[in-house]
Amino acid sequence: MKKENEETKLQLTGASNVYKSLRDIALETIREAIVSGHFKPGDHLKERDLAKEMGISTTPIKEAFRLLSHEGLVETLPRKGTYVSEMVNTSIEETLMLKSYLEGMSARLAATKVTEEELVKLEEQIILMEQLKDKQQLERYSEENTNFHLQIRRIASNPILYQTLLNVENVDQAFRKRALQHQTEIEQGFIEHKQIFEAIKERNPEQAEERMKKHIMRTAQSVLQKSKGI
Repeated sequence: MKKENEETKLQLTGASNVYKSLRDIALETIREAIVSGHFKPGDHLKERDLAKEMGISTTPIKEAFRLLSHEGLVETLPRKGTYVSEMVNTSIEETLMLKSYLEGMSARLAATKVTEEELVKLEEQIILMEQLKDKQQLERYSEENTNFHLQIRRIASNPILYQTLLNVENVDQAFRKRALQHQTEIEQGFIEHKQIFEAIKERNPEQAEERMKKHIMRTAQSVLQKSKGI
């Protein structure tokens, strides 16, 4: 059994080795299981079972539950336990709705600020994503999907907007993995990425913003409908 203050080394997607606390590991693991649909609305999340499965004590699980409650993903009932929120899909959809406006603003600013050098790099990113999509290298495609959005945020060069987007990043990353489990979503999403790039290349802020907003909300609605069997 690992001590509660022990740091565990993880290889994170798209990053170098970093150290994460047991609470953060538990938090990310449970969050991803909820957003991916592994845990369904109303499922009872048992501290001891989760702790045993992860090879840790119940303390980081309890801390993770507290944070997930703030995100609207779980609810803890006195003397009954912790359950996946019945409104979890609504919480995810509302979070992504907020993200669509923030990312839309990033695309708008990018279209007004982008340099020729940045356009070249953004186009190279699109070409790389198309190659990975065609080769069905889905894990790598997911990473580069994220990098495409990050490039646009950097081009937008607005620290307040960038920091605000970080506040919804946790749910968004878990949801993106869920979305990219569907080949149709990958194909449609890539088409929309190209359209967003073209709007930025043409330096059309209104079109760039609208395309980005529609892209994110269509993805959210499509994946949530699939999870409900619609």
